[in-house]
Amino acid sequence: MASLYEDDISCPVCHEIFKAPVLLSCSHSFCKECLQQFWRIKETQECPVCRRISSHADPPCNLVLKNLCESFRKERNERSSSGSEEICSLHSEKLKLFCLEDKQPVCVECFISQKHVNHTVRPISEVVPSYKVRQMTFQVGKQISSCLERKFISDLNDVIVLMEMIEENVGQIKQQFEKLHQFLRDEEEATITALREEEEQKKQMMKEKLEEMNRHISALSHTIKDMEEMMRASDVCFLKEFPVSMERVQISSQPDPQTPSGALIHVPRYLDNLLFRVWKKMRAIVPKSESAEDLSSYTHTGNDR
Repeated sequence: MASLYEDDISCPVCHEIFKAPVLLSCSHSFCKECLQQFWRIKETQECPVCRRISSHADPPCNLVLKNLCESFRKERNERSSSGSEEICSLHSEKLKLFCLEDKQPVCVECFISQKHVNHTVRPISEVVPSYKVRQMTFQVGKQISSCLERKFISDLNDVIVLMEMIEENVGQIKQQFEKLHQFLRDEEEATITALREEEEQKKQMMKEKLEEMNRHISALSHTIKDMEEMMRASDVCFLKEFPVSMERVQISSQPDPQTPSGALIHVPRYLDNLLFRVWKKMRAIVPKSESAEDLSSYTHTGNDR
């Protein structure tokens, strides 16, 4: 319980009992010096635990936590200075030996008692240095592990941010290219629509001219039929009808209808310089921040490649 309590009042950065604890708006507390050093390294006022940005450069002191830590230190100092750990509670003898099996200090009476029969003991003065080294090694390893863990979490967060930035940029690139694709699809549809409209106009023109030619052929057929009947009539009738027949022949002998100019599709209007004309229109959708010189240099660079 004491260890758990000590963890509850330990700084998440230095893992020591809080010194001048301050409270962030996200409800996490840290040593004031640890927090300031963390902010100087990260160059941002974010919480070392939840990464939320703090709006205060000088967070307030956590008075409740500060008083709690001071009480804990005072109680711990009183326990360590009481001297109860140096005297055997059973035999009131000084604890000069250390039982390696039970891992606890013992007095001479404890050593010769039944409880520690066949146990290996060593003088405390011999055991303490090796245990201090082991404790120090463990503590250093713990701090290194904690630092590596924080570094790993920090690097992992940087990778996550980088991946989010890449995904955002990919989305923007796709959006820009979709605008270009839509522009080209619209231009394609507009060009084909104009071609279809001219096609309908040419078809109507040719239909009207074909009807005129049919009327001309029909008139010629009637004239030829009348001339054949007149040729079979008597000489007197032929001579009487001759002037009228010649007039009808002259009327029906007008020039044949000709194919009007512009009856064919004007192909160059749609194919000649098509790419250039579309490129000029495309410049209208380029952001105004890009100058004509930038576009020109970009075009030359693309051609060089």
